[in-house]
Amino acid sequence: MIENALGKKRALIDKEIFILGGLLLLLPFLLPYKTLPAEIVIYALGAVSFNILLGYTGLLSFGQAAFFGAGAYLTGIFLIHFGWHPALTLVLSGVIGALFAAVIGFLSIRQVGIYFVMLTLAFNQLAFFLAYQWKSVTGGDDGLLNVPRPDFPLFPGLKIPIQGNLQFFLFVWVIFLVAFVIIRRIINSPFGRILLAIRENPNRARAVGYNIIHYELIAFTISGFFTGLAGGLYALFMKMVPINAIELLTSTDFIIMSLLGGTGSLYGPIIGAVVTKIASEILSVLWARWLFVLGVIFVGFVLFMRGGIWGLINASWSKFTTGRPEEGRNP
Repeated sequence: MIENALGKKRALIDKEIFILGGLLLLLPFLLPYKTLPAEIVIYALGAVSFNILLGYTGLLSFGQAAFFGAGAYLTGIFLIHFGWHPALTLVLSGVIGALFAAVIGFLSIRQVGIYFVMLTLAFNQLAFFLAYQWKSVTGGDDGLLNVPRPDFPLFPGLKIPIQGNLQFFLFVWVIFLVAFVIIRRIINSPFGRILLAIRENPNRARAVGYNIIHYELIAFTISGFFTGLAGGLYALFMKMVPINAIELLTSTDFIIMSLLGGTGSLYGPIIGAVVTKIASEILSVLWARWLFVLGVIFVGFVLFMRGGIWGLINASWSKFTTGRPEEGRNP
């Protein structure tokens, strides 16, 4: 019976991944801007990575842009100066993001509340000014220019073209789905359940013997790896690394996407990334002060729909099928 239940759960998860991949695959055919789908998927990966901290560990970090920017700069530098294989540079972008996260997390997670938040913000600003001042390496406020986007070699004599907008989107789409499956496995593992216990009641988790700092640092490092990977993809997408890839506003973008979409599920930040990016493109054309409208929408969701868009979808579906709203669940 247990094996049958596990088999049904795996089948449901596989079905959900298939549906997610199919819906994302529709973006290039639904959106008028040909470069927007790839950007949405890259930011969705960053938002899902951030949600490991906020949604599953209860840590509000303003340092995500440091990991994102570090991955972007490393990818750009190694492609420009050394011509490394794109796969290797992307792996290293995740590694550098994880290293940054491990250092910042080690120095920050011993603090709680506003002190933790301000420390992550301060470290992000430190990374920003380092990139801003180190012009010989990062290009300073001009950004790191002329990042190549070479075709992706699979085997000797076989290369996958990623120059075109649709080609690059498919490349990013595959990497995102692989990363998402790995993140989901982590969240659904015993380690992920411990993170949820820490989020719900850290004192009780400590009382039963869990080393809170140890688990939070691992969560920080995992989040940094996938955020750095998103940064590496962003460098390939832009064919440069703008200075705003590492500034505080990028961290707040991930926070807004996660809260708007809903932190109670890994799918919420993806919805938040899709809505935020599409809304910003449309509103910026209609009104110069479009950020005001986006801010009002965000405040409304935070005040009146704490579960975000995903929570609203879950509640509506549960009410439609059972007649009563769902309490909210984690995947």
